[in-house]
Amino acid sequence: MTMGRLPPTHVDDPAAVGRRIREAREAKGLSLREIAFPGCSPSFLSRVESGARVPGRPVLAELAQRLDVSVDALAGVPQDGRIPGWKVSHVELEVRLGSEGAEVAVDNLLAEARVLGDTHAVSRALEALGHIAVADRRDQEAIAFFEEAREADLSVSARTRPALFQALGRAYAGAGDMGRAISVLQGAFDDALTEPIDVPLLVRLGSYLANAYTDQGHFAQAEQTLATLLRHEKQMTDVLSLVRMDFALARTYAEEGRSALAERYSRRVLGRLERSEEQETLGRAHLLLAEILLDRRETGDAEAHLKVAAELMGPTVAPPEMALITVERGRAAVQRGEIAEADRLAREALTETEATEPGIAGTAYALLARAAFERGEYDEARRHCAEAIEQIPGRSAPHHVKEVYELLSEIEEAVGDMPAALEAARRAAGLAAAERTAD
Repeated sequence: MTMGRLPPTHVDDPAAVGRRIREAREAKGLSLREIAFPGCSPSFLSRVESGARVPGRPVLAELAQRLDVSVDALAGVPQDGRIPGWKVSHVELEVRLGSEGAEVAVDNLLAEARVLGDTHAVSRALEALGHIAVADRRDQEAIAFFEEAREADLSVSARTRPALFQALGRAYAGAGDMGRAISVLQGAFDDALTEPIDVPLLVRLGSYLANAYTDQGHFAQAEQTLATLLRHEKQMTDVLSLVRMDFALARTYAEEGRSALAERYSRRVLGRLERSEEQETLGRAHLLLAEILLDRRETGDAEAHLKVAAELMGPTVAPPEMALITVERGRAAVQRGEIAEADRLAREALTETEATEPGIAGTAYALLARAAFERGEYDEARRHCAEAIEQIPGRSAPHHVKEVYELLSEIEEAVGDMPAALEAARRAAGLAAAERTAD
C-alpha cells in the first residue's frame, strides 16, 4: 500500500504546539529573534508558531529551556498519567493507512492504557482493533471489539465517534444479523438528529441506515430515512453529503425496481462526482448504473459503465467488492449469449467472496445457475439455485431471491415437473408481494 507521511509522534498537534510556544514567549516578553538560535531561525520559529512547521525533539528541548517551561508542556503531553491524545491518534492513523505492524502498535497501546486505567484510550484502542477485524472480514471479532469499546467508555456516542457505529453496523450485517445492524445504525441516526443537528454526520449515518433497510427489503423505512435527509438538503454545503444522499436514493429505488428514478439519481451522483475527486465513490456510481441498465437489458451501455467502474475502483477497493463488478460482467455475458464466459466470471467471483461475503456469493451462484440452465444442465442449475437461496436471504434485497425462484420455475418447467415449477413461481410471487407491502 502507498504510504502517506505520518504525523510527528513527539507532539500532540502542530497548531497547538505553535500556540503554546508563542504564549510562553509573549509571557516572558521575548521576541522571535531573542529566542532564536543556530538551527532555529526567527523565520522558522514564525512558521512553527503558525502551525506550519513542527520543531524536532532537540529544537523543542532548547526552546523549552529558553522559555523556562518543560518539554512535555510544550509538546502537549498530559501530566495526569493519561496516554497523550497525539499518541492514540498516531496509532489510529497507522491503522487507517494499513501500516505494517499497525495491529502490534494497537495491542501495545491497549496494554499501556489498561495499566494506566485510561478508559478513553482503552476504548479507542479496542475500536482500532475492531476496524482491523472488519477490514479482514472477521466480523464476529470486530463486533466483540466494538461492543467492548462502547462499554469501556460510556461517553462514546455517534457524534463523538461515528466510525465506530458505522463499522459496528457493517460488522453485524456481515455476520448476518441485519436486525442488530439496523438497531445500531438507527440509534446513531437518531443521535445525529438531536439539536444541534450535524448535517454531514446525519447524511453519513442516514445513507448507511437506508442501505441496511433496503438490503432487508424494508423500503418504506429506507424511504422514510431518506426523506429525513432530503429535508436538510439545503443545509448540505459539501459535495460528499449530496453524493451520499443521492447514491442511497438511487440504490433504494434500484432495489425497488423503480429504474427510472434510480437512473435519475445515479446520473446525479455521476454529475456531482465528475466535478470532485471521489474516485472510489464515482466507481460505485458507475457500477450501480450498470446494474440498472442490465436489469433493462441495455447491455452495451451497461458494459461501458462496468469498464469505468473497474478502472476507478480497481486500485482502491478490496477483492470482495471487485467481485460485484465481476458478477455484473457475468450478467452481461449471459445477455450476449456468451455462457462459458458467464460461468467463468461467476466462479471467479465465488473464489473472492464465498468465505467472507455470502450475499455476493449468492448472486454468483445465481449466475452459475443461469449459465447451467442455458447449457441444458438442469440438475446443476437446480443445485446452484439452492445454493443461492441459502446464501442471499437477509444479506441482499429480497428481489434477488425472487429472481432465483423465477429461474428455478423455468428450470422445473423445462424438465417437465410442473408442480415444482408452480411452487417456485408461487414463492417468487410471494416475495414480489412482500416487496410491495414491506414496511
